[in-house]
Amino acid sequence: MLILPLHKPLSLATFPCVTALLVLVNVLIYFGWQVPDEDKVQAAQAWYLASGLDAREVPAYRKHLIETGQVEALQAFEALPARDKSVYLAASTQTDVAFQQALQHGELFETEEERNEWAPLHQQYQSRLDQVFTLRHLLRSSEWSLPRMFSSAFLHGDALHLFGNMVLLVALGLLLEGAIGSWRFLAVYLLGALGSSAVSVLWRWGEAGGGLGASGAIAAVMGAFCVVWGLRPVRFFYWFGILFNYVRAPAIWLLPVWLGWEVFNLFTNQGAGIGFDAHAGGLVCGALLGGVLVLTHQTRESFMREDETPAVPDTRWEQALLHMGRMENATAERLLAALAAEQPHRLDVALARLRVADNDGRGAAAQARLGEAMMLEATDPAERAAQHNLVKKLQASPGMPPAPTLRAVLARCFKQAWLAEAEALLLKASGLPEGEQAQLWLRLALRHGELHAPEEQRRLLDGIARRYPGSEQAGKARFLLENN
Repeated sequence: MLILPLHKPLSLATFPCVTALLVLVNVLIYFGWQVPDEDKVQAAQAWYLASGLDAREVPAYRKHLIETGQVEALQAFEALPARDKSVYLAASTQTDVAFQQALQHGELFETEEERNEWAPLHQQYQSRLDQVFTLRHLLRSSEWSLPRMFSSAFLHGDALHLFGNMVLLVALGLLLEGAIGSWRFLAVYLLGALGSSAVSVLWRWGEAGGGLGASGAIAAVMGAFCVVWGLRPVRFFYWFGILFNYVRAPAIWLLPVWLGWEVFNLFTNQGAGIGFDAHAGGLVCGALLGGVLVLTHQTRESFMREDETPAVPDTRWEQALLHMGRMENATAERLLAALAAEQPHRLDVALARLRVADNDGRGAAAQARLGEAMMLEATDPAERAAQHNLVKKLQASPGMPPAPTLRAVLARCFKQAWLAEAEALLLKASGLPEGEQAQLWLRLALRHGELHAPEEQRRLLDGIARRYPGSEQAGKARFLLENN
């Protein structure tokens, strides 16, 4: 599986200086110091086989495996031909810390004479191994060595290993270094290297082996990137088996994907020779460091926002007003209808649509727009005054609007305490059912009571009792008159 964020183009403006420096250091270390190691290791191993040192260490190694209860390792070792046993010891036991310590202490030799014969040969062999840069600096399981925990993050097994890690470092460094700054990025990389190494040592404690590579530190950069960029959508390339594509998703979503992949392989792919433990540890360490940076406001929001597509100014309102001024009613209505669908609570849009319908002579549409405008809340005194003027205009007009529009207008009058206008409209509301008329008159009377106008309330209640004598509202009106 490959997931590679490719969210920003590399340019002079976004050039990550520390990332480039880290790439340069890793490349120089590999080609300057590690590449010559291959010849040195081969020469040291040839001397090991020719010196007879293997004849003394093979029995010692067998005894070590027996004493430490490494049954499977002993069986595998015994299955090797005699020469292959020697080759294995020459090549592999330098990272077996427990075996090397037992040799030094003399615990694996039957007699002091055997140890004395072994010691000078081992010293000569060790002097040759000490010339191997990689062996001096790689991480060894079961050994707490702060220098090795740091230095191993700058070593690589081969050119392909180096290339893969550096591609990831550049892609992630471009995004994270710009988001947190160069020095903070360097701190995340170095602390991530130490943190991932520490997790690897803890996970593999008691084992023989070693680890090297920048991938633990890069995993920390991954974890910090996910947290620092958070919910911002980023573009990335993924490749899983035969599936590959560019997609866009929140950066934080990548953290459980990356971490889950490493943990899954840690338990199911243990023979792959890959430091999944260091990768998982680096991701967690980096995520924690990223969280600290976010919580302490040490991120550069401008860098993470600068590539976001700026919002295109919405000029539809201004365009609609312009078309209204030119009496281009169809175009204005089309723009206003779109705004009303997206922003249904805008009273100014509803009032503009009412004006367009009036200008266009569409009476039925105008009545519907009037009802819509009355159902919306005014957000300032100007909009409230505009609604009030519409009520007065309707009050002065000879006809009456359809029942839905009238109900909306009356509801607004009751809410805004435009009670005189409401009463005038009710006097002309003959098109409503009698029961609804009685209910509206009762609401008007009760609203007067809420506004401390008892004489007006009594007048209206008396009118309800006389006008609708057999209605439920008349009964309520008489009750209120008797008890007030």
